[in-house]
Amino acid sequence: MKFKTNLLRPILRMLFISLLFFSCSPEDGNDGIDGIDGIDGADGADGADGETGTANVIYSDWIASGFPDTINSNFDQWEMYAPELTQEIHDTGVILVYARVSNLIYSIPTSFFGTTQEQWSFRLFDFNDTLIAIRVQSIDDSNIGTPFLNGDFRYVIIPGGTSASSRPANGSSQVDYSSMSYEEIKSLFNIPD
Repeated sequence: MKFKTNLLRPILRMLFISLLFFSCSPEDGNDGIDGIDGIDGADGADGADGETGTANVIYSDWIASGFPDTINSNFDQWEMYAPELTQEIHDTGVILVYARVSNLIYSIPTSFFGTTQEQWSFRLFDFNDTLIAIRVQSIDDSNIGTPFLNGDFRYVIIPGGTSASSRPANGSSQVDYSSMSYEEIKSLFNIPD
């Protein structure tokens, strides 16, 4: 008899626990009470519009020079094709030109004095043209000979948002990109080598 009682107790316990476990569900309890929503704050004032961004900066690959190895005159010019030039860029943008010789990069315009007497500049043609003329001229009016910047060239086009005619006379609200070094421009616009 004792054997039947010892066996019956665990079976009854299991049955009782099963009834408790399976007879309750989450839906049987009461839902809690929602809190009260807070009051919305007042809208802030609109901020002033920022300056037009320059996210659309265009840069060329390094383009091999088209100058001859020897220039037998006091002036020469080579045209670099820049298909991205538009009337709007001519009117409001900034065009920068750089020359690379070995691992040195020079901003154009620039001049060299000493054994090399050269003045380098660039010129944009008429508004519908997509050429940038790279120019070299002898400072002392002699033949140029082997041009110093006869390596690679690159242009950087920074579209503008403010017409040159509407800029302040002192230019205080505009960034002067032409006064920045190539390294500064490269860093500012994430331009790869």
